Amino acid sequence: MLLIRLRSLGDSILTLPLLDALHTWRPVLGLDVLIETHFAPVFRHHPAVREVLTMRSRQAPGAPGWSKSEAARGIRRRRYPVVLNLHGGTTSLFLSLASGAGRRIGQRGFRASWCYNAHIPHSSAVWGRGKIHTIEHQLTLARWLRIPIADAARPNLFVAEDARRDVGVRLSESGIRPNGYVLIQPTATLFTKQWPEHGFAELADRLAQRFSLPVVFSAGSRESAVLERIRSQACRRHMYWSDLPLQALFALIEGCRLFVGNDSGPTHAAAALRRPLVVVWGSSDYDVWRPWGTDNEIVRSALPCMPCPGYSCEEHGDPRCILDIGADAVLEACERMMSRSAAASGGNNVASSGSIPPCAP
Repeated sequence: MLLIRLRSLGDSILTLPLLDALHTWRPVLGLDVLIETHFAPVFRHHPAVREVLTMRSRQAPGAPGWSKSEAARGIRRRRYPVVLNLHGGTTSLFLSLASGAGRRIGQRGFRASWCYNAHIPHSSAVWGRGKIHTIEHQLTLARWLRIPIADAARPNLFVAEDARRDVGVRLSESGIRPNGYVLIQPTATLFTKQWPEHGFAELADRLAQRFSLPVVFSAGSRESAVLERIRSQACRRHMYWSDLPLQALFALIEGCRLFVGNDSGPTHAAAALRRPLVVVWGSSDYDVWRPWGTDNEIVRSALPCMPCPGYSCEEHGDPRCILDIGADAVLEACERMMSRSAAASGGNNVASSGSIPPCAP
């Protein structure tokens, strides 16, 4: 069986419970995943996946992986009897047809749905309610076919040992102990979901003072400018890493004491890795995209225009939903999260701030 996912990081992670359900139901199922190259590490080490097939995205034409035409030929040569399209776009439609599979499964409502000869009903009809979290949406096939789903279905993200080792060496060389740092991922795909850089700079300074822990900022290589702007506004010294491959980012997230971010793919990775996390929430739909499967604190506004598609702010011009969130509220959420995490672990995660001097005015 071929599962076509394509993009993005968050969607890929939220697909993992479906893989677990299929694998538990039929351990001998030969399940392959077709995904854009950058997101392949989400599936690379998952025990349910036999082979990860990769495609180059239009944003990274020089990356490893198949072109669109090469992908079509490659999956047709494999003669899959079943193809499940979880993406629903035109590229995944083309690849579903090109596969030559006798059973092409897509959700009712996909564009050109006549190209699929097995239609999954709308998620709301299968689950019997209107608001469906994305994990539940991805699990609709299993629920529709009455494939058993674990009561606490949640993503299981597997981290490679060599990534753990490499990140451990880098942390050690930076003087940072395992599980002895706060990790902040300050970026998001839309500006209406990204808390301002000055907010993250202030938060990092205050977290370092409050908990006597180093703060590491992470971002993608094309987001390094965000980290540089935060560095210029912070008055303490923090770490800024924008050169980590995805598996190394997972290892960095796995080892943090607390994760702070926006509604983004790395935030879903932190939830899948069961890290205590705080999310500064913007325009997106909380019921559909909230962190799943781990303790968390969400800091968000309650404007009547929320949620919205987020590509622009039609109501205010600037996205007040996230711009109006203050550092005090986020810091308080971090303090609550650290206290609960300490209580759950039976230790004392809340350090005194006496060893770090206050920020200069």
